[in-house]
Amino acid sequence: MSSRIPDTYWTIREELALFGGSCLLGIPTGLLFDGFRAFRRCVRHPAWAVAIEDALWLLGAAVLLLVYASACAKGVFRAYYAAGCLLGFILYEMTLGQPAMRLFDAVRKLLAVPFRWVKAGFITICTKLKPRFVGFAKIRIRGQENTQKRLQRTNKKVYNVLRNLKKGQTHGKIKTPR
Repeated sequence: MSSRIPDTYWTIREELALFGGSCLLGIPTGLLFDGFRAFRRCVRHPAWAVAIEDALWLLGAAVLLLVYASACAKGVFRAYYAAGCLLGFILYEMTLGQPAMRLFDAVRKLLAVPFRWVKAGFITICTKLKPRFVGFAKIRIRGQENTQKRLQRTNKKVYNVLRNLKKGQTHGKIKTPR
């Protein structure tokens, strides 16, 4: 009998190294979470969209764990990889996550200043051009109203017969001479 250990089993040192690697996997998971959080701060969404984003984050974290297990652990997935990733994610959020979001907010506010100037200039241009566009629209509407009035005149030629609307005649019938 051979006392050799098969290749699928690892030593305690290797298991601890894999656990440490899964803890480090919490950092990219936290960065992915911060990406979604930053997107939420920039663009307001309804609750159902936030739920979809959370599901996408969970899917991304699961894919990261699957890739880690395939690349580093010879395709073997163990529950403590997920626990290590969760522990790493919590540590990231408690240490680097909050300052990263504060930095993001500061950069977003700094970059918002030039956009406010552009927005103010755009609004100024639009308010100056508005009377011209309104004037063109009124002219066009007036033209449409005139066309409608022409089509609704009482004296029309219907089938080359002139309809006269005199007293005693019914609308659309022509009296025949006696």
